[in-house]
Amino acid sequence: MNLLLDSLPETVLVDGKEYFIDTDFRTFIIFEKIVNGDDAPKKKVSQVIELFFTDKVPENTGAAIDAVLDIYKCGQEAKQKPVKRNGNVELKSPDIFDYEYDAPYIFGAFFAQYGIDLNDIEYMHWWKFQALFKSLESHNKIVEIMGYRACDISHIENSKERERIARLKALYALPQNLTREDKIAIAGAAFRGAF
Repeated sequence: MNLLLDSLPETVLVDGKEYFIDTDFRTFIIFEKIVNGDDAPKKKVSQVIELFFTDKVPENTGAAIDAVLDIYKCGQEAKQKPVKRNGNVELKSPDIFDYEYDAPYIFGAFFAQYGIDLNDIEYMHWWKFQALFKSLESHNKIVEIMGYRACDISHIENSKERERIARLKALYALPQNLTREDKIAIAGAAFRGAF
């Protein structure tokens, strides 16, 4: 899917039938909260189905959740980039933002850069929100914070600079540092055994 050429999806296909879903960015942020919450898988399934399916609800809840996950991933497969740690190659890199924890910074960045008040805007498709978020310029505080979180201080030779970045990493550390792939895997696993 090409964001410049194609219409953004407002429906999902479940067992050959088309269903409208709520594709507003807020819905997907709530989705992440549900997935990462402590509720039982069956309760999460019912919450997600109720959250996304605005008209008719598919009978096949497993396929419905899979369809929601496809929209959540913006129609793309998650790509893992190799990361070296202590001489070993790992496929995971920690996420460097959290929609809930970083909400003030994200709100401020959208307002400053795009003039978009995320509280007042009636609707923004999840994929548009993602594209705008990924395009935030370096002068925004959230981008600066994400830079600190992403920085591998083991590559910094100057000891004073390494200490400074380490302090900033600690100051802006997320309470739970999960990769996007981890979040997608958790989202899928959250519903296992619920169907």
